[in-house]
Amino acid sequence: MLFTRAQGEDVVELSSAATLGTVTACTLAPSPARISGLRLKTRGRGGRHMLAWKDVESFGPDAVTVRDASRLHREKEIEAGQQTHPDHDPIGKPVLTEAGVARGTVLDIEFDEQTGRVSRLLTAEEQFSGEDLVGVGGYAVVVGDS
Repeated sequence: MLFTRAQGEDVVELSSAATLGTVTACTLAPSPARISGLRLKTRGRGGRHMLAWKDVESFGPDAVTVRDASRLHREKEIEAGQQTHPDHDPIGKPVLTEAGVARGTVLDIEFDEQTGRVSRLLTAEEQFSGEDLVGVGGYAVVVGDS
């Protein structure tokens, strides 16, 4: 699945069937490359929240489900260095090799909606295997020199 197709999907609480918010972005972690969290625009909860991938019950074509709202965490309370920190959002960031060579801008991510594993990072010019992901920071996505 392409992540841009998941943007705007509802996040639904299983215990009440209430819609908690919508998916706006994701965060990535390397080794193996995977979605570590989802960024949400929440309804009636004040601001943006994060949902760790491990707390996602299912990721379907129409909605993301979570056991209950207690799994959501205010985005501003996520500490730097945590894999679900908003700085680890790759979309729109430049792709740099470990040697510092610019290789485009991340436009989308192809991932497995069951496991969160990233298969490819997509730019306008080329595609990078998820296995090439070294890290994601506040400025750029870093891939191995290949």
